[in-house]
Amino acid sequence: MDAIHELVANDRIVGGIDETSTATAAFYRQFVTGKFLITDSRTAELAKLTENSFRDVNIALANELSRICDHLGVDIRELIRLANHHPRVEILSPGPGVGGHCIAVDPWFIIHSAPEQSRLIHVAREVNTAQPEFVVAEVGVEAARLRHPTIACFGLAYKADIDDLRESPSVEIALRLAREGGGRILAIEPHIETLPTPLAVADVRLCGVDEALAEADIVLGLVPHRAFQKMSRQALREKIVIDTCGLWQ
Repeated sequence: MDAIHELVANDRIVGGIDETSTATAAFYRQFVTGKFLITDSRTAELAKLTENSFRDVNIALANELSRICDHLGVDIRELIRLANHHPRVEILSPGPGVGGHCIAVDPWFIIHSAPEQSRLIHVAREVNTAQPEFVVAEVGVEAARLRHPTIACFGLAYKADIDDLRESPSVEIALRLAREGGGRILAIEPHIETLPTPLAVADVRLCGVDEALAEADIVLGLVPHRAFQKMSRQALREKIVIDTCGLWQ
């Protein structure tokens, strides 16, 4: 697993309030093979927040570019592929938003601590927070063309191949679609057995891939789980496909 590998191999920033507390790095040296970078506690904490804020800002750029491409009729995946050929450019992939307990949360600590000095970080948070609304609007345009559409939301986790739904934009999207009453909502999430209460109360139905493909008019790709990548493209040919994460590109 990536988490186990990173626990051992990643470099560690260690910052204490004094020499004694910083010496706790000795505990990590028992199993960590990466470098140890010693600093003070304030810098160490800000470094951790900065790592996740960097990713949030980069994702915000990708998400904003996706909206620009939608407006201009340009393929966002092709645009990013070409731009990333530059040796000093590495744009991340756009998606339905940002979730989880780190990237969607950590930038707010910086914003709260230095609001006047963190305008870019704040705007990036606003862009990513608004991304689910952009996706829901896009689905709404297609759903309005159908009398009683069935919308299949492929993925609820906040990232691929995990069962963690914390702060997941995919959950928010499925919930908004259900509450707006634009159609019947199916959720396909192979890593969970029951839906979170808000989705269950909103009459979202958890089902498998085959059942969803048989019933759906609109197929909404939200999380690039490996299980979804193996799906037959033939099964999607007669569906309205909205792929927010490059799942079936």
